[in-house]
Amino acid sequence: MATEAPPAPAGPAHVAVVSFLAARAAPTGGFWIALAGGVALARLAQRRGARLGFGASVAAMLETVAIIGPARFGIPLTQAATAPLLGRLEARGVGVALQVPACAAIRLLHNSATTAFFIWIVTGGLDAYAGTYDSLGRRVGIEIGTSDALVLTAAGLLAWAVFASVMQVLVYRRGLREWDATARRMDEGAASGGAEAAPAALGRASRSRRFDPRAITLAAAVAFALLLTSTDWLLLAAVSLWLAAAWALSRGDRGPVATGLLFAAILAAGAFLFTLGGGLGIDEALRRAARAALLVLVATWLRAAAGADGLREVARRGLGRLRGVPPAPEAAEVLDGIASEGRLAAAARTLAGELGAVRMRPLPVLDAVLGWVVREAAAFRPAPPRPRAAALAAGPFDWLLVLFAAAPALAPGAG
Repeated sequence: MATEAPPAPAGPAHVAVVSFLAARAAPTGGFWIALAGGVALARLAQRRGARLGFGASVAAMLETVAIIGPARFGIPLTQAATAPLLGRLEARGVGVALQVPACAAIRLLHNSATTAFFIWIVTGGLDAYAGTYDSLGRRVGIEIGTSDALVLTAAGLLAWAVFASVMQVLVYRRGLREWDATARRMDEGAASGGAEAAPAALGRASRSRRFDPRAITLAAAVAFALLLTSTDWLLLAAVSLWLAAAWALSRGDRGPVATGLLFAAILAAGAFLFTLGGGLGIDEALRRAARAALLVLVATWLRAAAGADGLREVARRGLGRLRGVPPAPEAAEVLDGIASEGRLAAAARTLAGELGAVRMRPLPVLDAVLGWVVREAAAFRPAPPRPRAAALAAGPFDWLLVLFAAAPALAPGAG
C-alpha cells in the first residue's frame, strides 16, 4: 500500500519550502505558519532517519533563500532545526515529557542568540535596551534597571520557549499519528494537480545576471560584515554608495524589492525607537536605524542580483564542498529535486481550497492543514534532471565588485 512506502524526500521538503516561505513573508504569526512544514520534515525523519530529515530541512531552508533571499531567515529556523529531531524521538516512542524539553532547549538557544543580536547590534547595547524598558516603566510609575530588563527578557524567552515547544510537539504528534489514516482516506486521484504539474520557469536565465553569483554572495557577506563593525556615518555612507552602484549595475530581479523595503523599514524603526528610548540621542538612533536598514537592503540585493538559480548554484557548490559532512550530501540531493519556485502558487491554491471547506475553528483548520500536508507531500514529483549549469568563471568585473564592497573598510571610523 502507498501508506507503507517511506516518503520520498522531495515531497516533504517541498511542503516545508511552501510553509517556511509563507512564515518568512508574513508580518506576524510565522511560528504557526511554519508548523505545517515542520510536520512534513518530522514525518520524513520518522520514516527515513535523522540524516535524511536534516538534509531535507537544510535543502528547504536553502530553497527559501534562493526564492526570497536571506532576510528573516530565522523565522522558521527553529522548526527546521527541531522537526527532524522530534520525528526521530516520535519514531523511538519518546513521550511528550522529553520531546518538549529537547525542543525548548533548541528554541531557547536560538531565540537568545537573536535577542543578543538585537540588543548589541540593532539597539546599541545593553544600556540602550534597558533604557527603553526604564522609559516605558516610568510612564506607569515603575523603575526598571538593567538587571530587571534582563530578567524580564529572560522570563519572556523562557515562557515563549515552553509555550511554543508544547504547541509544536502536540501539533507534530497529531500530524504524525494521523498521517497514515489521512493517506488511506485519500483517493489516488485526489492528489494536488498543481504539485504534479511540471515545474514552471524556475527563475531568470543566468544570462540576465551581470555578475557571477559567487562574487555577489561574497560581496554581500563583506558588506554585511563591515556594517556589523561600526555605525560611523562615513562607513554607512560608503556602504550605501557601493550598494547603490552595485544595484544599478547588477540587472537584478525586482521581485524581492518591495518585501525587502518593508522589512528594512520595520527593522530600522525598531532600532530607532529602542535607541532613542534608551537615551542615546537622536544621532545614535539615526545611525543605528540606517545600519539596520542597510543590513536588510544588502540581503535584498543579494537575492535580486544573484537570482534564484544563482543562489541555488552557490548553495549546491557549497554543499558539494562539504560532502564529507553529514547531512550535506542528502541536502544536495534533495535540493536538486525540489525546484519549488514554479509550484508555489498551485500549492497555495490547493491549501486555500482545503481551508475554504472547513469551519474557521482551531481544530478543523489544523486538521485541514495537516491533510493538505499529507496530500501535497504525496503528490509532489521531483523536478526532472536539469542540464548542468555552465561553468562559472569569475571575471575582472566580479573581482572589482568584491573589492569595492571591501573599500568602505578604509573609511575613517570603520572597525
